[in-house]
Amino acid sequence: METYVLVVAGFGALVLLTAWLPMVLRALPLSLPICCVGVGAALSIVPSLSGLAPHPGEHLKLVEHATEAVVVISLMGAGLKIDRLIGWKR
Repeated sequence: METYVLVVAGFGALVLLTAWLPMVLRALPLSLPICCVGVGAALSIVPSLSGLAPHPGEHLKLVEHATEAVVVISLMGAGLKIDRLIGWKR
């Protein structure tokens, strides 16, 4: 299979995971970020996937754009939660 197809399928699975998993985990003491870290840790163990990840030192522009995207998405998520009330029950 082509690498592009695998990347797009991975992003699609991630979007489905972020939409579906919070509803499933509502009764459990887990959150979506903890589950995503677990999935990432599990994928890092698979030896056949180690060749797909580019080395950061060889692809500086890719790393720069990826980190910019992560910062923008994180700030957007924090901004959306600004007007939520803080308390132990929430």
